[in-house]
Amino acid sequence: ILSNFHLNMHIFVTGATGYIGRTVTEKALNAGHTVHGLSFEITWSNSHQRDLTTFDVLSYESAKADAVLHLAYIHDFTMDRKKLQWMQLLRLCEEQKPLVITSGLFVKTDPDGGETNEDTPYTEDKTGLNTRIYSELHALGYTEDNVRVSIIRLPGYVYGRGGSYFIPMLMQIAANIGESIYVDDGSWSTSAVDVDDAADLYLIVAKDAKAGSIINSTSTEHFTFKEIAQAIGDSLDIPAHSVTRDQAVEKWGPFLESVVRLESKASNRKAIEELRWKPNGIDLLTDLRKGPYKKLAGDLEQKTAFKK
Repeated sequence: ILSNFHLNMHIFVTGATGYIGRTVTEKALNAGHTVHGLSFEITWSNSHQRDLTTFDVLSYESAKADAVLHLAYIHDFTMDRKKLQWMQLLRLCEEQKPLVITSGLFVKTDPDGGETNEDTPYTEDKTGLNTRIYSELHALGYTEDNVRVSIIRLPGYVYGRGGSYFIPMLMQIAANIGESIYVDDGSWSTSAVDVDDAADLYLIVAKDAKAGSIINSTSTEHFTFKEIAQAIGDSLDIPAHSVTRDQAVEKWGPFLESVVRLESKASNRKAIEELRWKPNGIDLLTDLRKGPYKKLAGDLEQKTAFKK
């Protein structure tokens, strides 16, 4: 499989029509691979309109595939996530085949403000947001069964193409309230990655990563949330200023406020040096001010002006 990965491979992608999954699928198809996808919506002939509890589809497609890229996620925090993710992985694992699992940067911050890496210990679960860790830990156990499991850790801010989840949400709220906010001095750092760069890394990891590898998918630059808030304000032509945590909860809601407070400063050195990954997307702040998000800002300005 590894030596022939540059040829027409059969890849099974869960979450194939999601923000990142769609980009991964596009790049895989452009590279000449065959892609079968699992999705909530049908968008092409090889896409299954199913979810992650459709275990027979997971088993069938994984058995046929040369590699499995697992990006889908169920955003129902009331479910027994440990049991569900164990059931999913049991169906996705195939001996000798690459299985790439999506996780997050839920590790302890460096007390001296330096970068973290793939060996940094996990942070304690105080928010309930790091449920992907269950999948990560369980998946790594399958390396003992000769499954070539690799983990890609994504930052909270995957951006680009004017899409994503948290960036448009923050822009929408800022447009609605007429201000872009940050908590206290906004000095905590956060990692980000361009969605096209992240998609490239999924295919590189499936091809070249060793079994049991954990890889950070982050851009070289890190930003403070104050810088992000200021860039959102510039894009929308509204002021950016500090608020208290209670005021942030009131304006953002408790879930988004807890996400924004997560600090990360993760190094991408391993992906660049060991896997020859070459992230080259524009940085998040430039994208907000001059990239596709500027068009989104214009659309939001028109909508909020109409409401007013």
